[in-house]
Amino acid sequence: MNRIGIDAGGTLTKVVYFERDTRHHRFFQTSDLDGLGKWINWLSPDSEYYVTGGKAGVLKNILANSTLVPEFEAVCSGSAYLVSEEHQINRPFILANIGTGTSFFYVDWKNNEYRRLMGTGLGGGTILGLGRILTGLDSFEEIISLAATGKREKVDLLVRDLYEHEEPPIPGYLTAANFAGKRTGDETPNDSLRALINMAAENTVLLAARAAEAEGINTIVFTGGALTGNTLLRSDLSQFRNLMDYEPVFLENGAFAGAVGCILNS
Repeated sequence: MNRIGIDAGGTLTKVVYFERDTRHHRFFQTSDLDGLGKWINWLSPDSEYYVTGGKAGVLKNILANSTLVPEFEAVCSGSAYLVSEEHQINRPFILANIGTGTSFFYVDWKNNEYRRLMGTGLGGGTILGLGRILTGLDSFEEIISLAATGKREKVDLLVRDLYEHEEPPIPGYLTAANFAGKRTGDETPNDSLRALINMAAENTVLLAARAAEAEGINTIVFTGGALTGNTLLRSDLSQFRNLMDYEPVFLENGAFAGAVGCILNS
């Protein structure tokens, strides 16, 4: 174990290391980087540490023998590696990296090319922050769990609501206006959480699909910590396939793309 890759994001810090030819993945809260440093020094004090992400500079001051890796290069190379490993896809793709916020990239690692296209403040941080306002909960996992029991049609104004007694020109389940639905008095915070996740997904996939169309490709790879254990978000990111020409690809270890990229670029 001579190299450890670390992606220190705004909310979560992801760690990847090899032991006996097996790749291991660990999550830590970025709010406890001191605890992370103690764990890593206990695990392998003589390793070389390769760090990226928004909090990489802070972590570099905690870990001796650490090297900074450019974030965009780390996440793009790590994603390309995982896409090839998990799906055997080696063609160009749009990468939507959903972390605290969301960044979009064009990636063609076969020709050693990647470009950041744009970004949005909507992401896992939005779900956590607004989820906290709606419920008082600080746990991303609890927010996702409660959202699974909610019904967003109680909160969102859907297309079918606008075309009452008429056939809408686009699928009726699509959102006409987020959080603008009819208030009947039986809405719960869980319904609002469900609408919140869908709002993040809709805006993410619309931006990613437009980027894919502009680049002349249809493969969109979704990665990032916000997708971990979040089957609702995955489902919502796939809901436009009958309207737009795109192929959604999800990675089992996508949250660790930046940490994997750190090791690749070391």
